Amino acid sequence: MIDPNARLAGYAVVFPARLSVPGVIGWVLGRSGPGARGRRLQCGWGATGMPLEVIRAEVERTRGLTGRPFGVNLLIATDPPEYLDEDRDAILAEIAAAADAGAAAVVLFWGDPAPFVEAAHAGGLKALIQVGSVEEAVSAVVAGVDAVIAQGVEAGGHVRGTTSIWQLIPRTVEAVSPRPVLASGGIGDGAGLARALELGAQGVSLGTRFVASEEASIHPAYKERVVSNNASETVLTPDLFDADWPGAPHRTLRNRIHEEWEAAGRPPSGKRPGQGTTIGRNRSTSGEIEDWQRYATGMATPEFGGDIEYAPLWAGESVSVVNDIKPAGEIVKDLVRHAADTLAASAGPVSERPS
Repeated sequence: MIDPNARLAGYAVVFPARLSVPGVIGWVLGRSGPGARGRRLQCGWGATGMPLEVIRAEVERTRGLTGRPFGVNLLIATDPPEYLDEDRDAILAEIAAAADAGAAAVVLFWGDPAPFVEAAHAGGLKALIQVGSVEEAVSAVVAGVDAVIAQGVEAGGHVRGTTSIWQLIPRTVEAVSPRPVLASGGIGDGAGLARALELGAQGVSLGTRFVASEEASIHPAYKERVVSNNASETVLTPDLFDADWPGAPHRTLRNRIHEEWEAAGRPPSGKRPGQGTTIGRNRSTSGEIEDWQRYATGMATPEFGGDIEYAPLWAGESVSVVNDIKPAGEIVKDLVRHAADTLAASAGPVSERPS
């Protein structure tokens, strides 16, 4: 017999691990208030590229907003191989800064977690990594991670996954059990959470749903596009926004920059319409307002002064179930309530449930 309350009692909501854009996640939910609380673990902002003093300050500020454990998101590999040693040292320093300031976990993405798991554990952090395949999940568990986030191709932002999340969850759970598996990609409501749990996931990682939250430090026009668009208006491209992160497929909402690129025959980097120009000015990870190059990664913050039609509007297929902008705390409560109702309905009347 399925007990939906028992199934939901210990689940994890991790957000916004899916919006893995170099150095900008901290400005998405890094400003969130005390209402933005998950049931177990909240990974509310990312630290890639942030100065160490900013990481420490943000972790300490977040500790003042919640008594619950929270973590930070870090990208592993976005630079060419010749910068590997330098990047590794920088990531280790970011992990140490987060641990020293009181974070509880680090969520890694896009690369091999092996060089960083020991450092995370030494600092008292749980180490999670987002993966796009069963093979990557198994390798991560061998490296010692505490949990994996299985990312389906439906995800928004930079996409590691190549198969549907609904196929990936059960395969990953079977391959790495008893290590916990969280689900990411195409999940934006309680029905998605319930389905993930039924397939063996122990939690979910949401990004797009929290873009449309009051706390998200994101341009209002971007939020409105997430609410008004549906899955068919998202585009998965191999290399469009690759000015500072080549070779990383990504899903965004279709806008004018896509239309002009496609009208030109989808030319490669260096030959694209308007390449080398700026689309406006935006807040960087250091907090400074700087020029934003066309085709560069980034997140349109409320301070963005430019045309949103030329900015990358990271979003997954879950936009189809995102219909409003509201406080993050209400989003979490709605997820739980809707998932509980869905699980209860799937269990059927008490008289019909197997003993």
